[in-house]
Amino acid sequence: MSSTTDPEPGPGPAGGRLTRAWQGFRQHVLRNTLITLAAATVVTTVVTAVTERLIAEDPPPTCPGTDCDGRSPESTDCGADAGSHRPTESNPATLDIRYNPRCQAVWGRILTGEPGDRVTVQVTGGGAAEAQINYETDQFTKMVAVDPTAFHVEVCAVPGDGPDRQATWQRYCVEATHETDFTLR
Repeated sequence: MSSTTDPEPGPGPAGGRLTRAWQGFRQHVLRNTLITLAAATVVTTVVTAVTERLIAEDPPPTCPGTDCDGRSPESTDCGADAGSHRPTESNPATLDIRYNPRCQAVWGRILTGEPGDRVTVQVTGGGAAEAQINYETDQFTKMVAVDPTAFHVEVCAVPGDGPDRQATWQRYCVEATHETDFTLR
């Protein structure tokens, strides 16, 4: 008596070959299905573990809040995941307000200035910082602490007065608050 899932072996050697071929095919499909499922489970487990580890290991800032005052965003890892507010109009020296909510700090950055140009940052009711471009075209200030729930900051580009100065822009400022959209750059 045969099972309903197995083909009925016919008379003679051809029927036995069909039965063996069918059984071999079933074993092959079953084995490959099990291997595929095991591989998918392993990959899913590894991806989940790595993702959870990356999320859980978001490094805490080395200087949250007032501990960031006067410190470099680069040496504290605050610059790596900071957002920028960069107006596209009336911004001849490409001035940014940088903000990192994890570090609870802001700073100013000028990208297309000249040696001698300065960038300043001033938090209303808080601290201030300033930096000058010594060479190349860019510079950033040290950080100034902010209250992430309510702050107002002003960053200014101040032209240098050197005799070789090529740019013609005048001092200008950019403002932002805790409600400003800061884009990762």
